[in-house]
Order: sequence, then structure tokens, then C-alpha cells
Amino acid sequence: MVSRRKFLQAATVVGAITTFSGIVPGISAFAAAPLRTRRSVNNMALDDPDLSTYRDFVGLMRNNPQTQNVSWLGFANQHGNEQSFKYCPHGDWYFLPWHRGYVDMYEKAAMTLIKNDKFAMPYWDWTTLRNYPAAFTDPTYKGKPNPLYVPNRNDPPTQRNALTGGNALTDALVGPDVMRRIYKETVFEAFGTSRNPQQRDLDPRWVPAGGGRQGILESTPHNNVHNNIGAFMPQSNSPRDPIFMMHHSNIDRIWAYWSALGRQNSTDPLWLNMPFANNYIRADGSLYSWLVKDLQSTAALGYTYDGLPQADKALTATQRDQNLAALFDPTKKGAAKRILKTNTTAAKVEAHLGVPFALEPATLKAMTLESPAQKPTKEIVALISDIAIGDNIRAIRVFINREALSQDVPDSDPHYVTTLSFLRHKAGKGHEQHKSLPSAVVDLTETLIKLAAGKKLTGDNITVQLLPVAAPGVDAKSVGQVVPASVEIAVL
Repeated sequence: MVSRRKFLQAATVVGAITTFSGIVPGISAFAAAPLRTRRSVNNMALDDPDLSTYRDFVGLMRNNPQTQNVSWLGFANQHGNEQSFKYCPHGDWYFLPWHRGYVDMYEKAAMTLIKNDKFAMPYWDWTTLRNYPAAFTDPTYKGKPNPLYVPNRNDPPTQRNALTGGNALTDALVGPDVMRRIYKETVFEAFGTSRNPQQRDLDPRWVPAGGGRQGILESTPHNNVHNNIGAFMPQSNSPRDPIFMMHHSNIDRIWAYWSALGRQNSTDPLWLNMPFANNYIRADGSLYSWLVKDLQSTAALGYTYDGLPQADKALTATQRDQNLAALFDPTKKGAAKRILKTNTTAAKVEAHLGVPFALEPATLKAMTLESPAQKPTKEIVALISDIAIGDNIRAIRVFINREALSQDVPDSDPHYVTTLSFLRHKAGKGHEQHKSLPSAVVDLTETLIKLAAGKKLTGDNITVQLLPVAAPGVDAKSVGQVVPASVEIAVL
């Protein structure tokens, strides 16, 4: 790691290149124009000006010499190549702002190179469209090769727009209930992803280091959509698929929607002041930087989204929020009661891992509600840490207290909690950058309430169960296993 003094000197230089509006010089002119509106690609006409601009941009970038910065490979390599991630953060609290800057990089380059200053990057709302957007499914467009088409995505050969079977985007992955749980969260590090608890300075190597706990937004819809598409998308070089921008524009829209509801981002200087130094490329090939604090507002970047909500006036800074935030920040003290189990066993596809916990008496009584509108007096989360995952495992389904658990137990089962997945790191090389194995925080509260309503909770014991899901077409006997270093329960 660089010394704190040297890095802070560098950070001062990076901060000095931003204007009073927070926009990097050479880009601020875009923000001076009326806000451009990013719209859903779901029902967009194939010749819509925004879709046409993006298609032409991808074609131009593919035709440029791929050794140049301004090329399809040059832009993608800022995220990562086929071996490892470069600047892209996954599994830490820089995940959302870094990718906001990354999608904006493509958008601004397309505006300049295709000469369309009204262009706004479309987004793919996979909650309402579970198949590929039409523009990305055909090998040709108007008799010429379609730059938006990738031939080896996961889909049936005779039905290019379909994600079916093990690749389906189910309600458990992207459905309305998943989105409702994402939007109701009021703690930023639980909404997105939390910090690496070892971080103490603004060294930029913390950005791709991982080590935080992935919340439901990253570990469920974000990661599962990547993995279910296949081809480039589950890997560090995922931006080589043009659909990446549709997916991440939607992730960015979810963050903008969450903010419009009145939720608050982190105010920690270790988050706000982190520079993404020379992580991004202008249309002329030069490099530029962002500070996290200058990536919080889409309006400052010159765009907005259709359909953003009004603030819902949900209370924040409650004791629950303080307790939850304290789980992620080692400098804060919280009142959450924690029970840690160090793991010594593995979960295999044919034999799930169950970790039992004995809670304090009457803890689970708080899960029994008299009406759906009532809020529980206790909330319970599981912290699953440093998960080693076999190469052929697609995802991990989490259950509570299911007596007989197997691959054919549906996600509609009352014991089901969520589905976690994580992007692949070939030959472990991704973890040379992402230094930590992935971890996740999983809210068990709603499942416990369902079980209480169905009289399926007895005593004060719960068992957190991890069920690996094999990738489609993989023999269960050769799948590998899931081995978390520990599973912890926290009662908020």
C-alpha cells in the first residue's frame, strides 16, 4: 500500500481537477444542457434514436484498432480483461458510484463520436421484461451484422430472446418482491454493498479489493442477471457484451430511484472522498478521474430517468438503522446482538450446509405479527463471510429451518429467503485484485415472519441453510462445493 501522506497528496491533485460543479473538465458542457432522460429499452423501437446511437457507437468502437484506448476492448479493459478485474469494484461500497461513472463514460463517448448530444443510455428493466431486449437478439440489423448481438449468450438456439430453464430470470431473482425489499432498505451499506472493514485510508487499491458484504441489490439481481446471460457477462470482461450497459443502466436507475425515495448515501469521508483516479477514458482517448462525492447526483452528470418516484418519507436514523450500520463500520458501536459460528463443513449440491443458532428466549416471538401492516420489534440478519465457491456452482439458495431440503424445493417455499450469486474469477486471478472471497448480508426477517404466521417456528432456534445450485448442464457430482468461513446471526 502507498503511504497515507503520498496518497493524500495524490488525492488532492485529483480533487483539484474537478470544477465547482463536480464535473470533470471537458465533460461539464454536457451537464449545462437540459437533462437527458434515460428510458427503458424494453419496448423501444429498433430505430429509436437512442438505440440507433448506441448501436452505431458499438459498431464504431468495434471497428477501431482494438489496441487503442478508444475502442470496444480499450473501454472494456478499464473494467477488466479475461483474466482479472482492473478498476471495477465488486463486493465493496464503491460498486454503485464506480459503475455510474463507467456507464456515463460510454454515454458521453457515444454523444461525442456519433454526434448526438441528446443521447441517453437506455436501461433494461428485467423485472418487467424477463427475456433479452429485442435489439440484442438478431445477428443482423437491416441486412448488416448487428453490433449488439453476441452469439454465445445463454439461450435456446431456436429462441434467441429467451432466458429459460436454469437461466430464467425468475421472481426470486428479479421480481417485484425483490425490488420492494431493495427499496425499503434505508441504510446505504445494506442497500448496496458495505465497506471493507480493514479500510483506514484513501488508497485507490481499496476500490477493487472487495472485502465488504454484498447486499441484496448486488448479490441477487445484479449478479444473477450477469451469470444467467452467460458468455462474457459472468466474468471480469463482461463489458464486452453490449447488453452490459443496459443492465448497469438499470442498476444505476435503481440507485437513483432509491435516492428519489429520500434515502441517504453514506456520509463517511472514506466513501465520499475516494478518487477513481484515471479510471475513465474520454472520446479523445485521454484519461480522467471522478471523486465518489461527485457521482451521487445524476443531474450533475446531465441525465435523469423516467418514472422516478416522490420521496416516501420513510424514517431514517432509527435505532435499527444505527445497529445495522454498526455491523459494517468497526469504528461504531451498536446494540445488535451477534452470534458467530466458524464453519468447518462444506455445502455440496447433494448435501446442503445448515448452521444452527440458539437465540435468546422470546426473540422469535417478535416475528409473530397481528397484522401485515405491523412492524416487527426485532429484525434478524445473517452475515455469511468469505465464501469459497466451486467453479460450476451457479448460485446459492438460502433457506431457514427446512426439514428436508433438496434441489427441487421451489423458491415459493415459505422457508426460502433469497438467492445469492457471485461473478466468476478465472483461476482465482480475480481475487489478486479482489483480495477477499465474497461475503453477503442476508435479511432473514420476512421469512421468519412467514414461518411464524404459519406456526412453523418452535422454540428459539433457527438454522441457516445454504443450498448450492449447479450451473445448467453440469453434473452434480462434479460441481464442487460452497464453503463459507463463518456464518453469523445479528439481532437488530
